[in-house]
Amino acid sequence: MSTPFQKVKKGNIGYCQEFSKEVAEGENGNLVHSPISCQIALAMALAGAKGESILKIARGLHLPDDLTTALEGLSRMVKMFQETRSVELALANKIYIRKDSPIAEDYSSSLKQYFDIEAENVLFMEPATVEKINDWVAKQTNNKIKNLVDTDSFDTFTRLVLVNAVYFNGTWHHQFDESRTSNMPFYIDNEKTVDVPFMYKDTYLPHKNLEELDAQLISMHYRGRDLSMEIILPNKRDGLKELEEKLATANLSEILNSGLEGDMVVYLPRFKVETSLDLGKYLSKMGLEHIFSDSVDFSGISPSGAKNLKVSKVMQKAFIEVNEVGTEAAVATAVFMSDCIIIKRPPCIKFDHPFVFYLTYDRTFVIFAGRVTNPA
Repeated sequence: MSTPFQKVKKGNIGYCQEFSKEVAEGENGNLVHSPISCQIALAMALAGAKGESILKIARGLHLPDDLTTALEGLSRMVKMFQETRSVELALANKIYIRKDSPIAEDYSSSLKQYFDIEAENVLFMEPATVEKINDWVAKQTNNKIKNLVDTDSFDTFTRLVLVNAVYFNGTWHHQFDESRTSNMPFYIDNEKTVDVPFMYKDTYLPHKNLEELDAQLISMHYRGRDLSMEIILPNKRDGLKELEEKLATANLSEILNSGLEGDMVVYLPRFKVETSLDLGKYLSKMGLEHIFSDSVDFSGISPSGAKNLKVSKVMQKAFIEVNEVGTEAAVATAVFMSDCIIIKRPPCIKFDHPFVFYLTYDRTFVIFAGRVTNPA
């Protein structure tokens, strides 16, 4: 019999794949986002759902239909991430509630039990509240995520803001040889190039030629080997769009775990990406339009059982930096709720044109994902 964690794990890759597809289609250029961060933030709202809304939200998040099973599974997933010791992986959650809006005792208990959250009452229209929320997010992400919200984020109808922050800092299991880093051309398209620092390492790592995607995969572990970065490079310099379209329907779990270890020479550009996203339109395309509608039932949040609460917006800001030593990445998601090739020598792969990356736990849970179109 499957445990709650196993049931959440089963649906996680499908959710991450769908989330990545919608965001990739709607955004241009360099991109980084966190499917996990958004899922956890919305699960905090799910904890207060009632009736048919539980099923609609759970299925949109690819979670089990049973609310307790879904929350128990997510709680175990978060604890598993937090138990990682060889890298720094921190997940933090927070809920802010309008001062005149009490919170149901059962909902408060669920937040504490499953997400280790204590709610805080604030006045959303006061500038001090913006500073309070942004300071909390900055602290949780080592100051990598700043200004997640501003004064325009709230209005007189804002009742709740749910915030999830994820911070990662990990050292490569096999670091790049910094003395070999040198400038090389990166092809933005078939003709235009920019000179950027390319890192170099000759090591033993999982890699594979993905014929069905017309692309190549490498997997680079971080110290401790629980987390890794999977990078997929299209064989064609202008093949990024086609690759992303194929990844949308491919067996992503199988792909991320498909590399076989062997000697490999890797040239990878240093890159730093920061992205701000308004996720509402993407979540709606994923079948979660219900959370923004007047018909959603979040009556479990309020002690009066009021049914006039809905999600008004979902914002996410993410950051990632990859260098010779390792990777630093951070993300914060806020949910606002309101009323109404084969050769004899070691193969060589040079990431000299746009590529896709996934930062994963156990090559299964996608914590960060995105693409690099121009590392300059």
